[in-house]
Amino acid sequence: MPKKSATAPADSTILRQFVARPREIGAVWRSSPALGIAMAEAVRWPARAAVVEAGAGDGAITEHLLAAKPPGVPFLAVELNRMCAHELARRLPDLRIVVDDLANLCSICAREKVGEVGAVVATLPWSVVPEDKQTEMLEAILETLAPDGQLLFYIYIQALPFWRRSPFARLLEQRFRSIERSGVVWKNVPPAVVYDCRGVR
Repeated sequence: MPKKSATAPADSTILRQFVARPREIGAVWRSSPALGIAMAEAVRWPARAAVVEAGAGDGAITEHLLAAKPPGVPFLAVELNRMCAHELARRLPDLRIVVDDLANLCSICAREKVGEVGAVVATLPWSVVPEDKQTEMLEAILETLAPDGQLLFYIYIQALPFWRRSPFARLLEQRFRSIERSGVVWKNVPPAVVYDCRGVR
């Protein structure tokens, strides 16, 4: 089972970037090991296709994904915030990281020769992203995913009442054949639920 790294940095990187760029960093504290494990366990690891983590931050989720990843599965981390990407590269020097916007995912995958993408793990601050940007990023994910691909993300529980009524939630229902929600991961600040979207319509 994936475990928290002993070299995990203090939350100061996340806190500083949250204050400086709140639309890039949607949390004050880094995600907990419990949330990282929940995300890693929910991934349907493809036999041949790649897995992309979008919004990898400083690696709080990434380290659990890598621990669970079967050998040979290509993995790419995409992070918009340069300071977080720098911290991620310091902690996981062998990880392939791209500093870019998720909305550019198609060109990123082409440039990095990723090939088919079987799963996108989007550890992004969806609830603070403007609606037009949400749609732009989702369209890039849908264009990149294999037909039987998977999109995973989490939502903090305080945002759920607004999330369920949002245009973005309705768009997900239109574009994926199956959407499942986990139980609450209470051992996270704030507590969160994991959404598992499968099968691109």
